[in-house]
Amino acid sequence: MGPNLNEGRYSPGRCARDIYAVVEAYPGDMPAAQREVVPALQRLAREKNLLDMGLPRESNHAVDGSWLYWDSEIGIFTVKFPHDVVVPVHNHGTWEIVGVDEGELDYQSYRRLDDGSREGYAELEVVENRVLGPGDFSVVPLPPHDIHGFRAHKGDMWMIGVVHGDFDEERLYFDPDGRSYVRRHQKAWRRSLDR
Repeated sequence: MGPNLNEGRYSPGRCARDIYAVVEAYPGDMPAAQREVVPALQRLAREKNLLDMGLPRESNHAVDGSWLYWDSEIGIFTVKFPHDVVVPVHNHGTWEIVGVDEGELDYQSYRRLDDGSREGYAELEVVENRVLGPGDFSVVPLPPHDIHGFRAHKGDMWMIGVVHGDFDEERLYFDPDGRSYVRRHQKAWRRSLDR
């Protein structure tokens, strides 16, 4: 059922079509879908000039980036993170797939253990803690477990990612050790850095 990854140039549009086919085959089951989605993204990441394609994309945490594909349901993008930027643990309100095109990413994802009924309280469990290198990807699952944080590891890093639909306007920024979170508009973090 998976995409044929051995035929010619692999465009972002073709990758998006392959992602649609996989997601429709595994509705709501990102762990199953990732077995076929990740190889498609790895193939896209091998394309030459990927970082020179697309339209400018504003990011809350990154300094540069582009939309390679966007249709309001699926978006494929690239973003650059300088070596000194730490992206705090946060959610998006949708699933996301993140990976590395150039450089390395110190990456953690979390599962939420509490039921969300206490405002400002969150109990999180680390489910993934690793350094991603070029061609490595991680699937951020459906809410309420769409929680992750990262930093560029050993220098600047270019990420390639896929998002499903719009991010929530309001994100939760978590302090895993303090078992707490704060609500912030998704653009607030970027404005706090004067970007």
